[in-house]
Amino acid sequence: MPTKPMRSIAEQLNAAQVAINNTLSDAEIQGLVAQYGFDATRVQQGKAVHEAAVAAVDAQTAAQGMQRDATARAEAAKREAWDAYQALAQVARAAFARNREQLAVLGLGGRAPRTTAAFLAAAYTLFDNALRVEPVATVLAQYGYDAARLQSERARLEGYDRANQTQEAAKGAAQQSTRDQAAALTALNDWVAQYLKVAKVALRNRKELLEKLGVTTRATKTAAQRAGAKKAAATKAAKKVE
Repeated sequence: MPTKPMRSIAEQLNAAQVAINNTLSDAEIQGLVAQYGFDATRVQQGKAVHEAAVAAVDAQTAAQGMQRDATARAEAAKREAWDAYQALAQVARAAFARNREQLAVLGLGGRAPRTTAAFLAAAYTLFDNALRVEPVATVLAQYGYDAARLQSERARLEGYDRANQTQEAAKGAAQQSTRDQAAALTALNDWVAQYLKVAKVALRNRKELLEKLGVTTRATKTAAQRAGAKKAAATKAAKKVE
């Protein structure tokens, strides 16, 4: 049996809005469903659930947009930070090619960092010790890395560090907004499903009012259609006998 395709978020919100608003705007529907427990106050509660779902969807859209923006900014800052780090690292390796101790002071004795945390730690070590350790600073100045340049390049690391923290915060906010959206939509769909089940009973003799709530009703066959179906069944049965 084929599964029923899932409705989009927009379709879920629209279906709920149609059922709720058309109930509130039609006195006849209100009167009939009120007899089964859905008076105006209860339908207004459903409207509040719908409004909460709309707000949650809007918040999730905004949070996703902020995450994409934060990610783009973090990637750009990362490229600048890596460029600054690699340039200084290469110059330092050339300047201290025969001095492993100084390379170790700069954190350049092992493999290149791969994770964000490892990179930031290694990059801060490189720039901070290049600034603080006088013998190292003296040599690097001869290769164009004086204190002013080192501080300027280190600022790129700080920029990436901040951008990365902002990105992580945006990720967390986006994930939470997605959970909030899912919860709000579940609450809305549960309310609407219960309401429409009751409305089908309350409006069972008023198909046109059910249609107004977005409930598609099956068309009743005409007498001619019923007679035609019976005739076709009889003909089929007769052929089997032959």
